[in-house]
Amino acid sequence: MFLVILLGWALARTGFLPGQALAELNRLCYWVGVPCLLFYRVSTAQPDVGGVTGLLLVCGLATVLAIGVAGLVGLALGLPGRAYGTFMQGVFRGNLAFIGLPVVLYAFPDSAGSAETSALLVFGPLVVLYNVLAVVVLVLSGGGSGHGLVRPALYGLVTNPILVASLGGLLVALAGIPLPEVAGNTISAIGQMALPLALICIGGTLYTTRIQGSLGRALAGAGMKVAAVPLIGFALAWAVGLSDDHTRIALILLACPTASVSYVLARQLRGDEALASSIVVLSNFLAVPAMFVVLALG
Repeated sequence: MFLVILLGWALARTGFLPGQALAELNRLCYWVGVPCLLFYRVSTAQPDVGGVTGLLLVCGLATVLAIGVAGLVGLALGLPGRAYGTFMQGVFRGNLAFIGLPVVLYAFPDSAGSAETSALLVFGPLVVLYNVLAVVVLVLSGGGSGHGLVRPALYGLVTNPILVASLGGLLVALAGIPLPEVAGNTISAIGQMALPLALICIGGTLYTTRIQGSLGRALAGAGMKVAAVPLIGFALAWAVGLSDDHTRIALILLACPTASVSYVLARQLRGDEALASSIVVLSNFLAVPAMFVVLALG
């Protein structure tokens, strides 16, 4: 996986994959590839509702607690308002679609059954949670005004391709409706582009994104994202008695590096763009050893 990410970096570095092409590939992967993959995998599986509930509870609580811890660390670092919300967003908002999804699917192949399906079903709710909390922390920390954001935010949630694909696949699976062979093969073929394309896009984005501003603050945020947040999740998983497979999935999702979209939102809400950019880059590099540790637990 990381070699494929390196390939994306090399393609961007050599100019083979220019910035405009990278942006379009990101759109293709996010709006077409990943939704088709999620819909096909979920609709053809047997959902484990109990497993989904426990996994979502752990990941959701870990995210909320991570915001609280990040807030305390931000105060200790003396971060100003614009940087304060950006720092908290960088600590909790993981890149589920482009990092979490490939790692889970490669770590839990088709034979894993309910564990893999549970992971796929929590992607939609977690993405919604991340989007809502990111806007809240940036607005409340003074990064921008929330005026005029409610309607676009609601529209973005109900049209989120990951959420729509997950719910659509779940409805098909619960109804026991088999996909027609032509439809299943077509959706599966389109979804197969999602994983390698997502990794290549991550590599290209790492090349085009720069480390700026205070390196110490960015390193603190990135380190918390890939280390402190998974540790919080591990403690919660142990407390609620989560199964070994679901615990490992929770750690994978929580150890994901900071999503690149956090930089975009920080720019829109007048947050600290330099800090957001630096946390994205550093967390992606630090996620390599973090993921190795998490995967080794299995």
